[in-house]
Amino acid sequence: MDRVQAHRFFQALNHERIHRLRQLAPLRHGLILELLPLLFHINSKVLPGYVSDDTPAGLIDYQPDKSVLDRAQHLEKSFHYRRRALRRYPLRGLYLIHSQSHLTYPKDTTFELWLLHSTLPDEQRQLLEAKLSAISDWAWESGLHLNTRLLSESDVEHGILPAWELDQFYSCGLVLAGCQPDWWLSSPDEDIASQNLVRQAKPQRRQNAVSLVDFGNVSSFAPTELLKFSTTVLTQSLFNGRRLLDVHYLLACLTRTVTSSLSALVKQQIYDQQTDVAMFDPDYLRLQCLPKPVPHALFDAFYLQSQESLSKAVRHALIPWRRHFMEKLVQQWGWDKERLEQLDEIASDIHSREQAFANEGESCARLLRQLNEYCETHQLAADEELKQLRHLFHLRHEPNMDQIPSLPTSLRPNTDAERLYLTRFDDDLRWQLSRLPLSKPSDTVVYSHENLLQVLAYAVANRLLSRSNWLSVNDHQQRVTTASVVELSSQLLKTSLADTDLSTDPSCLKHKEKLAQIWLFVNMDEAADNPQHHGVQLSSKLNDPLNYSSYGQSLVMSIDGIVISSFGLAYHFRHSGEQAPLETLRYLLTWPPSTQARCQSWCPTPIFGLTIQQRMTSLMSDTIQHYLHSEKTGNLLLDIAGQPYTLWWDQGHADFSKRSRTQEIWQAIASNQEAFQTIRLDRYLDKDGLFNSLLSHQAVDRVSVFVYFEKNTIICYLLDEYGNLIRQQYQHLTETTLISHLHIFLSEILHRNQIAHLRFYRLSRYQQTWQTTPLAAPQQTKGYLPIRAKLASPSPNAECELHCGQHRFTGQADDPALFARIHQLVLSLRQQQQSYPVYLNSLLFDDDQYYPASVYMQEKQRLEMLFNPD
Repeated sequence: MDRVQAHRFFQALNHERIHRLRQLAPLRHGLILELLPLLFHINSKVLPGYVSDDTPAGLIDYQPDKSVLDRAQHLEKSFHYRRRALRRYPLRGLYLIHSQSHLTYPKDTTFELWLLHSTLPDEQRQLLEAKLSAISDWAWESGLHLNTRLLSESDVEHGILPAWELDQFYSCGLVLAGCQPDWWLSSPDEDIASQNLVRQAKPQRRQNAVSLVDFGNVSSFAPTELLKFSTTVLTQSLFNGRRLLDVHYLLACLTRTVTSSLSALVKQQIYDQQTDVAMFDPDYLRLQCLPKPVPHALFDAFYLQSQESLSKAVRHALIPWRRHFMEKLVQQWGWDKERLEQLDEIASDIHSREQAFANEGESCARLLRQLNEYCETHQLAADEELKQLRHLFHLRHEPNMDQIPSLPTSLRPNTDAERLYLTRFDDDLRWQLSRLPLSKPSDTVVYSHENLLQVLAYAVANRLLSRSNWLSVNDHQQRVTTASVVELSSQLLKTSLADTDLSTDPSCLKHKEKLAQIWLFVNMDEAADNPQHHGVQLSSKLNDPLNYSSYGQSLVMSIDGIVISSFGLAYHFRHSGEQAPLETLRYLLTWPPSTQARCQSWCPTPIFGLTIQQRMTSLMSDTIQHYLHSEKTGNLLLDIAGQPYTLWWDQGHADFSKRSRTQEIWQAIASNQEAFQTIRLDRYLDKDGLFNSLLSHQAVDRVSVFVYFEKNTIICYLLDEYGNLIRQQYQHLTETTLISHLHIFLSEILHRNQIAHLRFYRLSRYQQTWQTTPLAAPQQTKGYLPIRAKLASPSPNAECELHCGQHRFTGQADDPALFARIHQLVLSLRQQQQSYPVYLNSLLFDDDQYYPASVYMQEKQRLEMLFNPD
């Protein structure tokens, strides 16, 4: 074959490849692919990608035919095209590259789109970049992913394209319009010789040289190129599977056992006058390039990827040329009907899909090891890339014990209306999911597990179970009914399990895995006539399901949960017993939850189901919000079955502990004297919301005082720098006097404790909410004598030194006689015998220990009660 014939052969091959791509593509994608050259050939304001009239337009050797113009008018009725010759064609060529199989259309694969232009000013090049971006965005809206690239003739002449990309371009690329590569003008033998042969070939052609472009010859692959494309293929394989041939081809490239480049094989087939276009399929070329003997699994993968079921007779094939090609191949491979039947059964069998993905995972592990060795040999700095790949491999092929097994979404079978059977035998604890009725536990099953929710979640996640399936339940132990399983399945189908998959966002996978969604299934295994609930009726909406009735009974006996993580992976957990809600909350906080975490609950318990699920949803949401507000450390106080608990977390560790049944809430929220900890109360412990309203002001650098009028009494709440909340009452004082007095007393303590802020608020109740109004603190007190106290420690019987003006008194801090003397002194100084309250202006502990402001305030109140016994 001479060069002219070879070039015509290439043109025919290119035309047929484009035709087959459009034939396989969805209608919308076919429309986009056909319109791409036209969009760059003209600047039309009504067509996608328009930037401005100044954008370079005009593709050399391109004129849209009637079919393309009809497509454009179908897209936009107001479009009209007028044929005219341009004085200058700044765009030299438009090329589409897809390196995977051409026998099927890729669902989630990105096409490479190259636009070649002549020398242009920077302004016009920027306009072209903008147009490429706009067209890519338009295609993306229809699900067609185009990775665009702008090239100049100067870029190509200077060899900007590496050998690997050139090899992919020559073997898999399509010339949509414009100049064709003159690489096809040289024979395989001439490629070995000087490139002068290519230059000499151009004048011998009876066509204008401007319709050809020299992209360069394919040299050996550079180590950096192999590293780049190995990481790309590994990533795609781990995310979506179906890249087994690419993985093995790269293994051969890394070990230098590949027989030739793909482009060299394509050119050889052209010069050998190979007329079957399917023989130029990229994956088939990889099979041909691999060292012999080729593993049988690769032939199986190629056959399954073709989506042809040759064991089944068809009258009219959907894609005749593809079926004919596969029939010819399997005949060459010597496959019999039995082999074809086995493979066709594999295509619809999830076990076989799982095994195929696991086998691909083993090949990925080999490629990872080989790539690591290759980088060390060639001294390539790829530690970070390899670390990320190992992390991705672990997530996909080394799942945790509680992870729900699921294939990548691209490998999950299409949901159909097949009947599924769920069986549990008398002497077996495991639930077994099957496509056929089971007669004994050893029969072949799809999936089995002791937990019913785990089995159903597996079926939903892998799209085996949908709303169109018939589900037959046979529980030989007669504890679970078909109706209850159907209801549970309908709840699972409301989740996002069927569409959830490992995130493809690299920035997401670099961070710690967090909880994104959580569904609780409460009392799922509880029989409908559970005797525990006999005679118990829902008496009030305010009655807490976790502390129901006067007996303090918890109506939550078990909790199963499904978690979707920020990585897109699904997990199952289960807790049972009285502490199940606490165990669940602890489990959630050890993830921890993300800022967008969503919660939902479901409970089938008769009478109480709705109340229980609302209670658990609100408890989860409140806990997560509290955690997100205070991620480092925090406490949640709640009661379950009459037992007070504290759920706490600190620096990534979460747990819970019992509190004394005799401990009051005020003691629990005012007992921390070690470090700052945020505290919240379960809403059933804070009926009117007062506690949590006040505790929301907790801050490590602030002491807050709230005053509330209740008849003739001022109730004062103090929130200190450790997060402690205390309550004190004052009578016979005005708001201004009290705040002024506390300002003087606390300012000294804050200065000593190095606390930055002291805030005063007026507390008021408006309908069902509490409101706080900031108050300004007066600068001085009026009418009260200054009394100072120095104690050895906060102990009640500590040594005490009291100062009242110039007078000094010593004794023990719990001696009423000592304080009576000071009370009498104050009365004598005022020269009257009527009752007069004594208030402490200053307090100091002499043991060199740090005490938060609440300790000072509590000790102040105790001493003032001794000052004023009446």
